Amino acid sequence: MDRSLSRLDTADRQQAAEPTAESDSSESVVWRDLSTKVVRRNPETASDRVTDRIQAQAGEPLTIDTGAVRATLVGVPQVRVDDLVYAHHRARLDESVRACALFDIENTGRVPLNWTSRQTKFIGTDRYTYNRAHISLDPAQLGAGCFPSQVELEPGSRGRVITPVEQLPHSVDVAKVVHTVTFRGQLDTQRLTYTL
Repeated sequence: MDRSLSRLDTADRQQAAEPTAESDSSESVVWRDLSTKVVRRNPETASDRVTDRIQAQAGEPLTIDTGAVRATLVGVPQVRVDDLVYAHHRARLDESVRACALFDIENTGRVPLNWTSRQTKFIGTDRYTYNRAHISLDPAQLGAGCFPSQVELEPGSRGRVITPVEQLPHSVDVAKVVHTVTFRGQLDTQRLTYTL
């Protein structure tokens, strides 16, 4: 092994870790942590912010209990989503505000259930059907227990799913939400309809 390369590598590491004194400004030095430690944010804080945004703008939640699933539509208000999507999706957003549906789901049945955003349809006040938006929410921005597109819930467990609605015309609001729930190993489905 060439020891001169090893010494250069060590010198480069020391230089990267130390601030330079070549600056003639009187500002203090800002240190950056270049370690590989993973710094975890409090997931409940992120989740509460998203939930609070929706609950603050939504009316009364609507709950449907079928015996196999208890699903609550918390609301479908207009919510700022530009900080919830992956960075590479921000440029594709036509508008940073979208209608978003937040569901609280509990599996009260005996088999696992699948909740998939692709199975959620939105009926507008113009009576046209709208789909979920084709943007990807960053799960790290939603927090623990809140899923951006799908979740499989074991019996007795709970979860949250947030589903952004495709861009609606300016004079249209969501009037009805229809979701089809599937269960693992079963052919039958349950259709949940929420009228706002």
